[in-house]
Amino acid sequence: MAMRVVFFGNSQSEFSNRYFQALLATHCDLVGVVDVPPEDRNSTNPQGNEWVSFPRAAVQHNIPAFEPGDPNQVGFIEQVKALEPDLILSIGYPKIIHTALLNVPSRLAVNFHASLLPAYRGKHPVYWCLRNGERWSGLTVHIMDPGIDTGDLLYQVRVHTRRNDTVSSLYKRIMERSTKLVSQLLVDLENNTLNRIPQPQSGVSYYSSITEEDFHLDWTLPAETLRRWIIITPGRCFTIVRGERISFNHARAIHQATQSIPGEIMRINPRSAQIATGDGMLLLEQLRLPDHRQLSLAAFCRQVGLASGDLFE
Repeated sequence: MAMRVVFFGNSQSEFSNRYFQALLATHCDLVGVVDVPPEDRNSTNPQGNEWVSFPRAAVQHNIPAFEPGDPNQVGFIEQVKALEPDLILSIGYPKIIHTALLNVPSRLAVNFHASLLPAYRGKHPVYWCLRNGERWSGLTVHIMDPGIDTGDLLYQVRVHTRRNDTVSSLYKRIMERSTKLVSQLLVDLENNTLNRIPQPQSGVSYYSSITEEDFHLDWTLPAETLRRWIIITPGRCFTIVRGERISFNHARAIHQATQSIPGEIMRINPRSAQIATGDGMLLLEQLRLPDHRQLSLAAFCRQVGLASGDLFE
């Protein structure tokens, strides 16, 4: 008999949708899908046009779909029980699932988490991994328990980060390397060949939600750190200049000692400008305004009357 599966995800996340497509390609009996309400569908790796979102796919396949505000409410748990699942599979689902719901499936509740656990437990692991300049990332498949990403390990895939990785590009490589684990999980579960390994007690880290202030550039930081922040989330990192919020798509670190104040405009080139940082300079070219207009930083400086020696913020 095919494994009865209830899938939990976030329809705005490509991470959720990509693995859902892999699940559809298996021989499982998909008996329900669970999405988060629209107001909770934020993601650092938003769904593109490549995949049909899993709630729409569920409708096309006559599979029940749910959007509980709180998945741990008794009423919703009873709905899941009625589906008689063998497996709850959570991939990109941002809400914490408590014990009562975890105990519903007859076999297991399993989560796919985009980090090398026990490092980067919690939310947005790929973003935080890149922001911190880690050399390795990857994916962990683990059993869900009452903790946050603390259950026994089932599989891990290691992926080397690259200097110019964005959140999207690293997610793409992680997914390319690990979507096959969906079918592997089902095979091992059916054959009782899963190998459970308790998570190590060392190397634990936890990260939570991203706030808007996390994208606010601090010019006292090293040039390479600021470059990395801008690169990983193009168009998100910002500074305030003459009361105007401007964000950047790209940056290049210049490792050259300077006595200038961090945030000082060192030089304005025909299309770019060099800004002093805590240990060097950052070369910035194109910027984005709140109305989505894009122009060169040099042109913006001329428009607002900034010159070499002036300070950002």
